[in-house]
Amino acid sequence: MDEYIVGIDIGSSKVCSAAGKIDKHGRLQISGVTSVKCSGLKKGVVVDIDNVAGAVRNSVEQLSDMLDISIESAYISLSGGICELIPNSGIVAISSEDREISKRDVQRVLNAAKTISVPAGKEIIGVIPRQYIIDSYDNIKDPVGMSGVKLEVDSHVILAQTTVVSNLIKSINKAGINVDGIVLEPLAVSEAAMKKEEIKMGTALIDIGSEKIDISIHKRNDIVFTETIPLGGSTITNDISICLKIPFSEAEKLKIKYGSLVQADDVNEENIKVNISVNSSIDVNISLLKQIVEARVEEFLQIIEYKLKSSGFYEDVSGIVIVGGGIALFNGICDFAGQIFNKPVRIGTPEYVGASSPTHNTAVGIIKDVVNTANISEPHMNNKENYKTKQKNSFDDKHFSEDKGVFSKIKGFLADFF
Repeated sequence: MDEYIVGIDIGSSKVCSAAGKIDKHGRLQISGVTSVKCSGLKKGVVVDIDNVAGAVRNSVEQLSDMLDISIESAYISLSGGICELIPNSGIVAISSEDREISKRDVQRVLNAAKTISVPAGKEIIGVIPRQYIIDSYDNIKDPVGMSGVKLEVDSHVILAQTTVVSNLIKSINKAGINVDGIVLEPLAVSEAAMKKEEIKMGTALIDIGSEKIDISIHKRNDIVFTETIPLGGSTITNDISICLKIPFSEAEKLKIKYGSLVQADDVNEENIKVNISVNSSIDVNISLLKQIVEARVEEFLQIIEYKLKSSGFYEDVSGIVIVGGGIALFNGICDFAGQIFNKPVRIGTPEYVGASSPTHNTAVGIIKDVVNTANISEPHMNNKENYKTKQKNSFDDKHFSEDKGVFSKIKGFLADFF
Protein backbone atom coordinates (compact mmCIF):
# COMPACT_ATOMS: atom_id res chain seq x y z
CA MET A 1 0.00 0.00 0.00
CA ASP A 2 3.02 2.34 -0.44
CA GLU A 3 1.92 3.32 -3.93
CA TYR A 4 -1.06 5.44 -4.89
CA ILE A 5 -4.35 3.66 -5.46
CA VAL A 6 -6.43 5.29 -8.20
CA GLY A 7 -10.20 4.99 -8.55
CA ILE A 8 -12.12 6.13 -11.61
CA ASP A 9 -15.89 6.72 -11.53
CA ILE A 10 -17.41 6.96 -15.01
CA GLY A 11 -20.88 8.47 -14.93
CA SER A 12 -23.41 9.66 -17.48
CA SER A 13 -22.40 13.31 -17.03
CA LYS A 14 -18.84 13.21 -15.69
CA VAL A 15 -15.71 11.19 -15.01
CA CYS A 16 -14.32 11.57 -11.51
CA SER A 17 -10.84 10.28 -10.65
CA ALA A 18 -9.29 10.06 -7.19
CA ALA A 19 -5.92 8.94 -5.83
CA GLY A 20 -5.08 7.91 -2.28
CA LYS A 21 -2.49 6.07 -0.24
CA ILE A 22 -1.91 4.77 3.26
CA ASP A 23 0.12 7.12 5.46
CA LYS A 24 2.71 6.10 8.08
CA HIS A 25 -0.04 5.81 10.70
CA GLY A 26 -1.96 3.27 8.62
CA ARG A 27 -4.72 5.71 7.65
CA LEU A 28 -6.03 6.30 4.17
CA GLN A 29 -5.33 9.76 2.78
CA ILE A 30 -7.04 11.03 -0.38
CA SER A 31 -4.38 13.06 -2.15
CA GLY A 32 -6.29 14.39 -5.15
CA VAL A 33 -9.65 14.37 -6.94
CA THR A 34 -10.54 15.59 -10.45
CA SER A 35 -13.75 15.74 -12.44
CA VAL A 36 -14.41 16.35 -16.15
CA LYS A 37 -17.57 16.26 -18.27
CA CYS A 38 -18.50 13.04 -20.08
CA SER A 39 -21.46 12.09 -22.27
CA GLY A 40 -20.36 8.68 -23.53
CA LEU A 41 -22.12 6.57 -20.87
CA LYS A 42 -25.87 6.00 -20.63
CA LYS A 43 -27.35 4.18 -17.62
CA GLY A 44 -24.03 2.48 -16.92
CA VAL A 45 -23.44 1.35 -20.52
CA VAL A 46 -20.82 2.80 -22.87
CA VAL A 47 -22.40 4.31 -25.99
CA ASP A 48 -19.38 6.31 -27.21
CA ILE A 49 -15.96 4.77 -26.54
CA ASP A 50 -14.03 7.77 -27.87
CA ASN A 51 -15.94 10.20 -25.66
CA VAL A 52 -15.42 8.07 -22.55
CA ALA A 53 -11.75 7.53 -23.37
CA GLY A 54 -11.20 11.25 -23.88
CA ALA A 55 -12.89 12.14 -20.59
CA VAL A 56 -10.92 9.49 -18.70
CA ARG A 57 -7.67 10.68 -20.27
CA ASN A 58 -8.36 14.30 -19.33
CA SER A 59 -9.37 13.41 -15.79
CA VAL A 60 -6.33 11.19 -15.20
CA GLU A 61 -3.94 13.73 -16.75
CA GLN A 62 -5.26 16.41 -14.42
CA LEU A 63 -4.79 14.05 -11.48
CA SER A 64 -1.26 13.18 -12.62
CA ASP A 65 -0.32 16.86 -12.89
CA MET A 66 -1.85 17.58 -9.50
CA LEU A 67 0.21 14.89 -7.75
CA ASP A 68 3.23 14.95 -10.06
CA ILE A 69 3.00 11.21 -10.67
CA SER A 70 2.56 8.92 -13.64
CA ILE A 71 -0.73 6.98 -13.57
CA GLU A 72 -0.79 3.81 -15.66
CA SER A 73 -3.54 1.76 -13.99
CA ALA A 74 -6.65 2.21 -11.88
CA TYR A 75 -9.66 0.50 -10.35
CA ILE A 76 -13.07 1.25 -11.83
CA SER A 77 -16.68 0.81 -10.76
CA LEU A 78 -19.53 -1.07 -12.43
CA SER A 79 -23.13 -0.01 -11.97
CA GLY A 80 -25.21 -2.38 -9.85
CA GLY A 81 -28.10 -1.98 -12.28
CA ILE A 82 -26.29 -3.92 -15.01
CA CYS A 83 -25.06 -6.75 -12.79
CA GLU A 84 -26.63 -10.01 -11.69
CA LEU A 85 -25.74 -11.76 -8.43
CA ILE A 86 -25.90 -15.55 -8.30
CA PRO A 87 -25.74 -17.28 -4.87
CA ASN A 88 -23.18 -20.09 -4.78
CA SER A 89 -20.77 -21.77 -2.39
CA GLY A 90 -17.27 -23.21 -2.61
CA ILE A 91 -15.31 -25.68 -0.51
CA VAL A 92 -11.62 -26.66 -0.32
CA ALA A 93 -9.34 -28.65 1.97
CA ILE A 94 -6.67 -26.70 3.85
CA SER A 95 -3.38 -27.34 2.05
CA SER A 96 -0.74 -26.64 4.72
CA GLU A 97 0.57 -29.31 7.10
CA ASP A 98 -0.19 -27.20 10.18
CA ARG A 99 -3.76 -26.59 8.91
CA GLU A 100 -3.38 -22.82 9.12
CA ILE A 101 -5.51 -20.99 6.55
CA SER A 102 -3.53 -18.75 4.21
CA LYS A 103 -4.47 -16.13 1.63
CA ARG A 104 -3.88 -18.78 -0.99
CA ASP A 105 -6.55 -20.99 0.62
CA VAL A 106 -9.00 -18.07 0.56
CA GLN A 107 -8.25 -17.50 -3.11
CA ARG A 108 -8.79 -21.20 -3.83
CA VAL A 109 -12.18 -21.26 -2.12
CA LEU A 110 -13.26 -18.08 -3.92
CA ASN A 111 -12.24 -19.66 -7.22
CA ALA A 112 -14.23 -22.76 -6.26
CA ALA A 113 -17.30 -20.56 -5.74
CA LYS A 114 -16.97 -19.35 -9.34
CA THR A 115 -17.78 -22.84 -10.61
CA ILE A 116 -21.23 -22.08 -11.98
CA SER A 117 -23.01 -22.29 -15.30
CA VAL A 118 -22.53 -18.92 -16.98
CA PRO A 119 -25.21 -17.91 -19.52
CA ALA A 120 -24.10 -17.06 -23.05
CA GLY A 121 -23.07 -13.44 -23.41
CA LYS A 122 -22.22 -12.99 -19.73
CA GLU A 123 -19.07 -13.33 -17.68
CA ILE A 124 -18.00 -13.53 -14.05
CA ILE A 125 -16.44 -10.27 -12.84
CA GLY A 126 -15.99 -11.17 -9.18
CA VAL A 127 -17.18 -12.88 -6.01
CA ILE A 128 -18.67 -11.26 -2.90
CA PRO A 129 -18.15 -13.53 0.15
CA ARG A 130 -21.18 -13.53 2.47
CA GLN A 131 -19.47 -15.65 5.12
CA TYR A 132 -16.69 -18.21 5.54
CA ILE A 133 -17.21 -21.54 7.26
CA ILE A 134 -14.39 -23.49 8.94
CA ASP A 135 -15.19 -27.08 9.88
CA SER A 136 -18.93 -26.25 10.22
CA TYR A 137 -18.31 -23.06 12.26
CA ASP A 138 -19.96 -20.25 10.31
CA ASN A 139 -20.25 -16.43 10.29
CA ILE A 140 -16.48 -15.99 9.89
CA LYS A 141 -15.50 -12.81 8.04
CA ASP A 142 -11.72 -13.25 7.66
CA PRO A 143 -10.40 -16.82 7.96
CA VAL A 144 -6.73 -16.02 7.25
CA GLY A 145 -4.55 -17.20 10.15
CA MET A 146 -7.20 -19.48 11.63
CA SER A 147 -6.83 -23.27 11.73
CA GLY A 148 -9.05 -25.94 10.25
CA VAL A 149 -9.37 -28.89 7.93
CA LYS A 150 -12.07 -27.63 5.58
CA LEU A 151 -12.81 -24.10 4.38
CA GLU A 152 -16.11 -23.12 2.80
CA VAL A 153 -17.47 -19.84 1.48
CA ASP A 154 -21.08 -18.76 1.10
CA SER A 155 -21.02 -16.09 -1.60
CA HIS A 156 -22.61 -14.24 -4.45
CA VAL A 157 -21.00 -14.51 -7.88
CA ILE A 158 -21.28 -11.28 -9.86
CA LEU A 159 -22.25 -11.64 -13.52
CA ALA A 160 -22.36 -8.90 -16.14
CA GLN A 161 -22.85 -8.81 -19.89
CA THR A 162 -19.54 -9.43 -21.63
CA THR A 163 -20.07 -6.62 -24.14
CA VAL A 164 -20.84 -4.07 -21.39
CA VAL A 165 -17.72 -4.94 -19.40
CA SER A 166 -15.58 -5.24 -22.53
CA ASN A 167 -16.59 -1.81 -23.88
CA LEU A 168 -16.00 -0.18 -20.50
CA ILE A 169 -12.52 -1.69 -20.21
CA LYS A 170 -11.75 -0.81 -23.85
CA SER A 171 -12.62 2.80 -23.10
CA ILE A 172 -10.23 2.85 -20.15
CA ASN A 173 -7.49 1.12 -22.12
CA LYS A 174 -7.93 3.56 -25.02
CA ALA A 175 -7.20 6.33 -22.55
CA GLY A 176 -3.86 4.62 -21.82
CA ILE A 177 -4.93 3.17 -18.46
CA ASN A 178 -4.91 -0.49 -17.43
CA VAL A 179 -7.75 -1.81 -15.27
CA ASP A 180 -6.55 -3.31 -11.97
CA GLY A 181 -10.00 -4.44 -10.90
CA ILE A 182 -13.72 -3.69 -10.80
CA VAL A 183 -15.68 -2.54 -7.75
CA LEU A 184 -19.44 -2.89 -7.58
CA GLU A 185 -20.71 0.71 -7.48
CA PRO A 186 -23.26 0.39 -4.61
CA LEU A 187 -20.54 -1.06 -2.39
CA ALA A 188 -18.07 1.67 -3.34
CA VAL A 189 -20.56 4.44 -2.59
CA SER A 190 -21.44 2.96 0.80
CA GLU A 191 -17.75 2.83 1.73
CA ALA A 192 -17.38 6.59 1.22
CA ALA A 193 -20.79 8.00 2.15
CA MET A 194 -22.07 5.94 5.07
CA LYS A 195 -21.02 5.72 8.69
CA LYS A 196 -20.43 2.36 10.38
CA GLU A 197 -23.35 2.96 12.75
CA GLU A 198 -25.69 3.59 9.81
CA ILE A 199 -24.72 0.36 8.08
CA LYS A 200 -25.31 -1.59 11.30
CA MET A 201 -28.69 -0.19 12.34
CA GLY A 202 -30.42 -0.08 8.95
CA THR A 203 -30.11 2.77 6.44
CA ALA A 204 -31.19 3.36 2.85
CA LEU A 205 -28.62 4.77 0.43
CA ILE A 206 -30.08 6.76 -2.49
CA ASP A 207 -27.59 7.51 -5.28
CA ILE A 208 -29.19 9.98 -7.71
CA GLY A 209 -27.20 10.33 -10.89
CA SER A 210 -27.77 12.04 -14.21
CA GLU A 211 -29.80 9.22 -15.76
CA LYS A 212 -30.47 6.67 -13.03
CA ILE A 213 -31.22 6.31 -9.33
CA ASP A 214 -29.58 3.46 -7.43
CA ILE A 215 -31.29 2.37 -4.22
CA SER A 216 -29.71 0.10 -1.60
CA ILE A 217 -30.65 -0.83 1.95
CA HIS A 218 -27.87 -1.57 4.44
CA LYS A 219 -28.51 -3.54 7.61
CA ARG A 220 -26.16 -5.22 10.08
CA ASN A 221 -23.11 -4.45 7.90
CA ASP A 222 -24.80 -6.02 4.90
CA ILE A 223 -26.59 -4.81 1.79
CA VAL A 224 -29.97 -6.54 1.85
CA PHE A 225 -31.69 -4.85 -1.10
CA THR A 226 -30.78 -2.94 -4.26
CA GLU A 227 -32.70 -1.60 -7.22
CA THR A 228 -32.22 0.86 -10.08
CA ILE A 229 -34.72 3.40 -11.42
CA PRO A 230 -34.04 4.83 -14.93
CA LEU A 231 -34.62 8.47 -13.95
CA GLY A 232 -32.18 11.16 -12.87
CA GLY A 233 -31.01 14.75 -12.91
CA SER A 234 -31.20 15.03 -16.70
CA THR A 235 -34.97 14.44 -16.43
CA ILE A 236 -35.26 17.64 -14.38
CA THR A 237 -33.13 19.53 -16.89
CA ASN A 238 -35.36 18.29 -19.70
CA ASP A 239 -38.47 19.48 -17.81
CA ILE A 240 -36.98 22.94 -17.41
CA SER A 241 -36.01 23.05 -21.08
CA ILE A 242 -39.50 22.05 -22.27
CA CYS A 243 -41.55 24.11 -19.84
CA LEU A 244 -39.52 27.30 -20.17
CA LYS A 245 -38.77 26.78 -23.87
CA ILE A 246 -35.03 27.23 -23.48
CA PRO A 247 -32.06 25.14 -24.75
CA PHE A 248 -31.11 22.07 -22.71
CA SER A 249 -27.65 23.53 -22.00
CA GLU A 250 -29.17 26.73 -20.58
CA ALA A 251 -31.66 24.69 -18.56
CA GLU A 252 -28.77 22.76 -16.99
CA LYS A 253 -27.06 25.99 -15.99
CA LEU A 254 -30.26 27.30 -14.39
CA LYS A 255 -30.80 24.04 -12.52
CA ILE A 256 -27.31 24.10 -11.06
CA LYS A 257 -27.39 27.79 -10.12
CA TYR A 258 -30.99 28.24 -8.97
CA GLY A 259 -32.26 24.72 -8.27
CA SER A 260 -33.78 24.75 -4.81
CA LEU A 261 -36.56 23.13 -2.82
CA VAL A 262 -37.04 26.18 -0.64
CA GLN A 263 -39.66 28.54 -2.05
CA ALA A 264 -39.31 32.25 -1.34
CA ASP A 265 -42.07 34.08 0.52
CA ASP A 266 -42.49 36.38 -2.44
CA VAL A 267 -44.14 34.39 -5.23
CA ASN A 268 -43.02 37.04 -7.74
CA GLU A 269 -39.38 36.15 -7.33
CA GLU A 270 -36.98 37.93 -9.66
CA ASN A 271 -36.79 37.25 -13.37
CA ILE A 272 -33.53 36.63 -15.17
CA LYS A 273 -32.64 36.81 -18.85
CA VAL A 274 -31.69 33.57 -20.59
CA ASN A 275 -30.16 33.33 -24.07
CA ILE A 276 -32.15 31.10 -26.41
CA SER A 277 -30.16 31.92 -29.56
CA VAL A 278 -27.31 34.16 -30.67
CA ASN A 279 -29.38 37.36 -30.74
CA SER A 280 -32.41 36.40 -28.70
CA SER A 281 -33.22 36.05 -25.01
CA ILE A 282 -36.26 35.58 -22.77
CA ASP A 283 -37.16 36.35 -19.18
CA VAL A 284 -37.38 33.34 -16.84
CA ASN A 285 -39.14 33.52 -13.49
CA ILE A 286 -37.04 31.87 -10.78
CA SER A 287 -40.10 30.98 -8.70
CA LEU A 288 -41.57 29.04 -11.64
CA LEU A 289 -38.22 27.32 -12.17
CA LYS A 290 -38.23 26.15 -8.56
CA GLN A 291 -41.79 24.85 -8.90
CA ILE A 292 -40.75 22.72 -11.89
CA VAL A 293 -37.78 21.36 -9.94
CA GLU A 294 -39.92 20.65 -6.88
CA ALA A 295 -42.56 18.77 -8.88
CA ARG A 296 -40.04 16.40 -10.45
CA VAL A 297 -38.01 15.86 -7.28
CA GLU A 298 -41.25 15.04 -5.45
CA GLU A 299 -41.99 12.44 -8.12
CA PHE A 300 -38.53 10.90 -7.70
CA LEU A 301 -38.86 10.70 -3.94
CA GLN A 302 -42.33 9.16 -4.05
CA ILE A 303 -41.13 6.49 -6.48
CA ILE A 304 -38.15 5.81 -4.21
CA GLU A 305 -40.45 5.57 -1.19
CA TYR A 306 -42.62 3.07 -3.04
CA LYS A 307 -39.59 0.98 -3.97
CA LEU A 308 -38.31 1.02 -0.39
CA LYS A 309 -41.68 -0.06 0.97
CA SER A 310 -41.93 -2.81 -1.67
CA SER A 311 -38.53 -4.16 -0.62
CA GLY A 312 -39.86 -5.59 2.65
CA PHE A 313 -37.12 -3.81 4.63
CA TYR A 314 -38.66 -0.35 4.95
CA GLU A 315 -39.53 -0.76 8.62
CA ASP A 316 -35.87 -1.60 9.30
CA VAL A 317 -34.71 1.69 7.77
CA SER A 318 -33.96 4.25 10.47
CA GLY A 319 -32.58 6.92 8.13
CA ILE A 320 -31.89 7.90 4.52
CA VAL A 321 -28.54 8.94 3.01
CA ILE A 322 -28.68 10.77 -0.34
CA VAL A 323 -25.63 10.98 -2.61
CA GLY A 324 -24.97 11.93 -6.20
CA GLY A 325 -24.64 15.10 -8.21
CA GLY A 326 -27.03 18.01 -8.63
CA ILE A 327 -30.07 16.88 -6.63
CA ALA A 328 -27.99 16.13 -3.53
CA LEU A 329 -26.77 19.73 -3.71
CA PHE A 330 -30.24 21.31 -3.91
CA ASN A 331 -30.94 23.68 -1.04
CA GLY A 332 -33.59 22.15 1.24
CA ILE A 333 -33.37 18.59 -0.11
CA CYS A 334 -33.00 16.98 3.34
CA ASP A 335 -36.09 18.65 4.83
CA PHE A 336 -38.09 18.10 1.64
CA ALA A 337 -37.20 14.39 1.46
CA GLY A 338 -37.70 13.95 5.19
CA GLN A 339 -41.32 15.06 4.86
CA ILE A 340 -41.96 12.40 2.22
CA PHE A 341 -40.05 9.53 3.83
CA ASN A 342 -40.99 10.54 7.39
CA LYS A 343 -37.45 9.54 8.35
CA PRO A 344 -34.21 11.45 9.01
CA VAL A 345 -32.38 12.36 5.79
CA ARG A 346 -28.81 13.57 5.31
CA ILE A 347 -26.40 14.11 2.42
CA GLY A 348 -23.56 11.58 2.30
CA THR A 349 -20.08 12.93 1.57
CA PRO A 350 -16.57 11.49 1.89
CA GLU A 351 -14.85 12.64 5.09
CA TYR A 352 -11.61 13.68 3.43
CA VAL A 353 -10.17 17.15 2.99
CA GLY A 354 -10.46 18.17 -0.64
CA ALA A 355 -12.89 15.37 -1.50
CA SER A 356 -15.92 16.27 0.57
CA SER A 357 -18.49 16.61 -2.22
CA PRO A 358 -21.33 14.09 -2.86
CA THR A 359 -20.03 13.85 -6.43
CA HIS A 360 -16.77 12.26 -5.18
CA ASN A 361 -18.34 9.34 -3.30
CA THR A 362 -17.84 6.60 -5.88
CA ALA A 363 -14.24 7.45 -6.81
CA VAL A 364 -13.22 7.73 -3.15
CA GLY A 365 -15.25 4.64 -2.25
CA ILE A 366 -13.40 2.57 -4.84
CA ILE A 367 -10.12 3.37 -3.11
CA LYS A 368 -11.54 2.63 0.35
CA ASP A 369 -12.91 -0.69 -0.90
CA VAL A 370 -9.53 -1.74 -2.27
CA VAL A 371 -7.75 -0.76 0.95
CA ASN A 372 -10.30 -2.45 3.23
CA THR A 373 -10.16 -5.74 1.34
CA ALA A 374 -6.44 -5.78 0.57
CA ASN A 375 -5.92 -8.76 2.88
CA ILE A 376 -8.14 -10.87 0.64
CA SER A 377 -6.90 -12.05 -2.74
CA GLU A 378 -9.99 -10.60 -4.44
CA PRO A 379 -9.00 -6.98 -3.71
CA HIS A 380 -11.50 -5.35 -6.03
CA MET A 381 -14.61 -6.91 -4.46
CA ASN A 382 -16.01 -5.93 -1.12
CA ASN A 383 -16.48 -8.32 1.78
CA LYS A 384 -20.19 -7.58 2.24
CA GLU A 385 -22.54 -10.29 3.50
CA ASN A 386 -26.15 -11.28 2.71
CA TYR A 387 -26.27 -9.23 -0.46
CA LYS A 388 -29.70 -9.80 -1.97
CA THR A 389 -30.40 -8.03 -5.23
CA LYS A 390 -33.65 -7.09 -6.90
CA GLN A 391 -32.67 -5.42 -10.13
CA LYS A 392 -35.01 -3.96 -12.74
CA ASN A 393 -34.03 -2.14 -15.91
CA SER A 394 -37.25 -0.23 -16.39
CA PHE A 395 -39.84 1.43 -14.21
CA ASP A 396 -43.09 -0.27 -15.12
CA ASP A 397 -44.84 -1.03 -11.80
CA LYS A 398 -48.54 -1.11 -12.47
CA HIS A 399 -49.25 -0.81 -8.76
CA PHE A 400 -47.90 2.76 -8.66
CA SER A 401 -50.74 4.63 -10.35
CA GLU A 402 -50.08 7.71 -12.46
CA ASP A 403 -53.27 9.19 -11.05
CA LYS A 404 -51.49 9.94 -7.78
CA GLY A 405 -50.84 13.59 -7.00
CA VAL A 406 -47.23 13.98 -8.00
CA PHE A 407 -47.75 12.50 -11.47
CA SER A 408 -50.75 14.77 -11.96
CA LYS A 409 -48.55 17.69 -10.98
CA ILE A 410 -45.95 16.79 -13.61
CA LYS A 411 -48.65 16.33 -16.26
CA GLY A 412 -50.15 19.64 -15.23
CA PHE A 413 -46.88 21.47 -15.71
CA LEU A 414 -46.36 20.02 -19.17
CA ALA A 415 -49.97 20.63 -20.19
CA ASP A 416 -49.78 24.28 -19.18
CA PHE A 417 -46.94 24.91 -21.61
CA PHE A 418 -48.47 23.31 -24.74
